[in-house]
Amino acid sequence: MPPEERKETFIHKFSSGSPFKILMAVLIVAVTFGIGTGYMLAPNASSNGNRIALIEKEPETAAQDDRLCRDFAEGKVTPRPTPKNGQGYTEGTHTLVRDGANPVALTSSVVDLSKYENKTVKVTGETQKALKEGWLIDVCRVEEK
Repeated sequence: MPPEERKETFIHKFSSGSPFKILMAVLIVAVTFGIGTGYMLAPNASSNGNRIALIEKEPETAAQDDRLCRDFAEGKVTPRPTPKNGQGYTEGTHTLVRDGANPVALTSSVVDLSKYENKTVKVTGETQKALKEGWLIDVCRVEEK
């Protein structure tokens, strides 16, 4: 056929269809890609099992958590003298007197340190920022020596 007889156009009008059909098509495509992405990014079954095992081994109390109780010191626990007339700032409720070393101020919301007064112990806890003392430990565990 000669080119003069063909009158085809390369540009066609886009039939819009109903907006509801277009919206449904977009939603179906979005949900399909969302589900596919979720499956690809989700951990496989073996790593999920390890994660559950780690959660089951979590410590029951802060005193059992070695991540929080990293610092330790040994010595004799003595009660901290109370300031006269309620004046003066003291850090800690007790002092750990160590042979040949500076004393350590002790505080604890987990352990009753009064049970260990005048006993030689090993305290384990977390070092806290001290304003007056050289070393302040928030005690997690106490082991009698």
